[in-house]
Amino acid sequence: MFLHIGGSVVIAAEDIIGIFDIRLREKQCNKEFLQTVNPFEDTQEEIKSFIMTRDRVRYSPIAPGTLKKRFQANLFER
Repeated sequence: MFLHIGGSVVIAAEDIIGIFDIRLREKQCNKEFLQTVNPFEDTQEEIKSFIMTRDRVRYSPIAPGTLKKRFQANLFER
């Protein structure tokens, strides 16, 4: 199963650790963590969420609630 996170990016569901609201980035400890793991990607789209995977952090223009619904819908399609 894969999760489409916007643009042409899909992530394997088993690699996803968490889906988070980008507003969490405003806290200093989170900002430092995200800069250390994966510098902020320059994009034309507004970033609304970040997805933590086994090997990196990906940014998405899709709201975390929408990604969660997509993820749950894919779980029940099996």
